[in-house]
Amino acid sequence: MFYLRPGNLFKDFWVETKDTAVSSRGRIKSDYRQDDPAHFLAVLAEAKPEEIERFHHLDHPITHTITQSGPPRAKAKDRLVHNGRIFYVQGVDNIGELSLWTIYYAQERSDVYGDKPD
Repeated sequence: MFYLRPGNLFKDFWVETKDTAVSSRGRIKSDYRQDDPAHFLAVLAEAKPEEIERFHHLDHPITHTITQSGPPRAKAKDRLVHNGRIFYVQGVDNIGELSLWTIYYAQERSDVYGDKPD
């Protein structure tokens, strides 16, 4: 359950999916597709201490939860972009498997380059 407060309303997010390929030297490289990102509206909130601790034990640190209405549009290892802020999805919870609400557990990173697609 979340409460809507001023500044905590629906925000625009773009999904950049993670692609992996093999380089000419035989090394695996990964990149995020920015050519046709999916768009959705969601509520951004800081993660609760219990959620942070749960994902810390799984070696997937999180800083925020992103709650979206409807079925999941991103999966773990994708990244979400909101006004130049980058969130790496660490886990996805399709509550009750009913596809009514989806919670993304994400880590915000400020040391990477990201921009909102046009």
